[in-house]
Amino acid sequence: MEKVKLDNNSNSKDLKNLISAKMKALKINDKALSSGEIQEPNYIPTGVAEIDSILAPGMGLPEGIVVEFAGETQSGKTWLSYKVIAEAQKLGKQCVFLNVEGSYLARRAKVCGVDTESLLLIENVATAEQYGELALEIAKSGQAGVIVLDSITAMIPSAEHDKSLEDVATIGVHARFVKRFMQKLIAECSATGTLAIIINQLYMGSGAMPGSMVKQASGGNAMSYFTSARLWVNKINGAAGKVTRKDENGVDEVIGGKSICRVEKARYSQPGLSCEFRILFGDDEAPSLIDEFIFKAKSKGFEYIKEVRKKFSYVHPDTSEVIESKDKYEFLEALMDQPAPSNKTRNDNSATVFEYICGRIKISGANYAKLVSEVLDAPKGQEEQTEE
Repeated sequence: MEKVKLDNNSNSKDLKNLISAKMKALKINDKALSSGEIQEPNYIPTGVAEIDSILAPGMGLPEGIVVEFAGETQSGKTWLSYKVIAEAQKLGKQCVFLNVEGSYLARRAKVCGVDTESLLLIENVATAEQYGELALEIAKSGQAGVIVLDSITAMIPSAEHDKSLEDVATIGVHARFVKRFMQKLIAECSATGTLAIIINQLYMGSGAMPGSMVKQASGGNAMSYFTSARLWVNKINGAAGKVTRKDENGVDEVIGGKSICRVEKARYSQPGLSCEFRILFGDDEAPSLIDEFIFKAKSKGFEYIKEVRKKFSYVHPDTSEVIESKDKYEFLEALMDQPAPSNKTRNDNSATVFEYICGRIKISGANYAKLVSEVLDAPKGQEEQTEE
């Protein structure tokens, strides 16, 4: 049978006119119809280089989606939301924090870089429905770049809020509320380009096999259905999860902890990827360019820098000389004294190995000058270490 050649342009135009007429009759905004060639969404960095690296295309979280930060208690979920807010504020975006469970701490937020004076804080609201209506109205307005809800686990539906302690709890009432809320929230965020971060808690629930236990997030299956990205955060227990530093007497003191972030679901990146990141407990939470340099260089495989048993090393491709040290500041100073590899790109004018690597991992300008200053001004022998 002979194939009929269709006029695709004509058919497309007729179909578009048909859909536009129906949308007008249904009072639907014309912006709901467009071609499949849409622009790449804008991204908001998480403020943690390790987590950004596992989120495609390595730029953070896209605008206009609902993201879930789920994890165990004290794993860093609220801390991570502070980091995202700080990055969004740098982009000139207004941010709103719904403090449902009373976890917000202004001093901690400031340490993470949040401008607390411009941050809008909502708390002491009675029921889940009231919190939900506020969040939907904020997302619908399009005036907020980021909305953080901490946490959806602590949102109590009015059916449970109004009961006395003697009344029997209604099974599934929280999950049904979460489903209705998420269905509306994703539509509002998508229409206005608002990034909504929902913080959730993981708990041990019954598995498929009798007697088995698995990790689950509260809210039923709605969170897995309606979120565009799910980041599960778990702390590393024991000595391996401690960040230590030598004090004045040479004794190790714990200054932070480590957690693991896993991409449980993502429509914009590859699911299943995970990374480790650290959280400092003190007031020196400001991101370090030295740590960013080492992380990005190590992420290139063994091409630049590798770390084995707390020792940093680099093999010069021209001389095969091995540069290594346990002190990261001493190691970076050694890279500054080594001539750059001869095999460079045409526009690469680097004179040292340090400059060469900085060019490859795109650290330049003011950031490069600040990085050099951090290396040269750092106190020797006081580097932070991670217990293994």
